[in-house]
Amino acid sequence: MLKAGDKATISYICLDEDGTELERTESPVQITIGNEDILPALEAQLAKMAPGETRTVVLKPKQAFGPVYGDRFLEVPLEMLDLDEEPTIGDTVEVAEDGEETCPGTVVEINDGTVLIDCNHPMAGKTLTFKLSLISIL
Repeated sequence: MLKAGDKATISYICLDEDGTELERTESPVQITIGNEDILPALEAQLAKMAPGETRTVVLKPKQAFGPVYGDRFLEVPLEMLDLDEEPTIGDTVEVAEDGEETCPGTVVEINDGTVLIDCNHPMAGKTLTFKLSLISIL
């Protein structure tokens, strides 16, 4: 059984609610349990798995990247963005929140002189299905 500090080699495929592939490991990756290399809910599943085992794990938003928070949508004056060209819907931009560190956000709306940016995690609010494989315990 895996515990904090143990190293393991894993692979996974992440799918959204429609079965669209969002992410996959290109080759097996090494993680350390407890280092937040992967979502805690996935670590909990790995702890119950044997090397060579594959499981399908469904995570609700609360277990994955959280809900979509309304206060994470920011309306920013266009001139505050350091862009080489005009933004388009879907662009990822860096935005500073009230003088804090910058965070990535997705342009969701362009208005006259302002841009609405969603600074939620791109997978926030989504139920995700992982095909999770524990390849080996190191």
